[in-house]
Amino acid sequence: MKIDHEHVRVLAESEVEFPPILVHRATMRVVDGMHRVRAAMLRSRHTIAVQWFDGDEQRAFLLAVESNMRHGLPLSREERKNAALRILRSHPDWSDRSIAEMTGLNAKSVGEIRRRSTEASSESLARIGRDGRVRPSSAAAGRSAAAEVIKQNPTASLRDIARQAGISVGTARDVRQRLANGQEPIPAKARKEDPASSSLMAAGAKRTDVGAVPDLARRITLFDGLRRDPSIRLSESGRLVLHQLRTQLRSTEEWKRLAPTIPMHGRSAVADILSACADDLIGMARELRRIEESLAG
Repeated sequence: MKIDHEHVRVLAESEVEFPPILVHRATMRVVDGMHRVRAAMLRSRHTIAVQWFDGDEQRAFLLAVESNMRHGLPLSREERKNAALRILRSHPDWSDRSIAEMTGLNAKSVGEIRRRSTEASSESLARIGRDGRVRPSSAAAGRSAAAEVIKQNPTASLRDIARQAGISVGTARDVRQRLANGQEPIPAKARKEDPASSSLMAAGAKRTDVGAVPDLARRITLFDGLRRDPSIRLSESGRLVLHQLRTQLRSTEEWKRLAPTIPMHGRSAVADILSACADDLIGMARELRRIEESLAG
């Protein structure tokens, strides 16, 4: 934002006490209050009240835009368009109306900026509206998002999958069943109707190994069958088995999330413990199969 020197002079000549300026602590950049800083300098002041902000630089920028829209000098149209473009690059999943409200543009203008910026829209599978709800940008995007939810949380309920992916429960059920059967989450007919679906599937393939999602979906399907079995869910030991299986299904994805946070000097010990636990589980799985085969024979 450009400094309005006339506004600075008016502030300096006024007798009001300036409210604290907002400063990003990590970079020491003024988020809100640059005109007050210049006015204080004209008053020959050497100090000024400060409110510190400890978030990241992107959030600091958003705060600067929000603060200016609330009480600052009006931004020029070019400045508002530049602000919208920067927000689109850092938050491509925000809806046009949300960004319009923040920058003082209209939703149509934000949409035009989004279309011109391939960088901002290339990875956006969903949009976050003013009400905070997430909605897929297309049916294919919704199915792709559901597949990702299932990958990240194999034990998620259909209702949770639908809520997180912004689709219906029926569609969530269909996606999970397709994955369990080793099929693509997006039907061939939908792929033909929505050309963007092929790029969504390619992006999904980059994020996970081939067969990983169907394998997880198969585990969920098997678990759901056990959970519906009265001989298991109605006994105390059966409920304990279900609890342990549910924990096990979740733990793999949890370890994927936690692994990068483990200090280098501790990773070898953690790996040894996990390997030993994996060996124990493999041994137990073999014992269960041995017992089943002996009973069948």
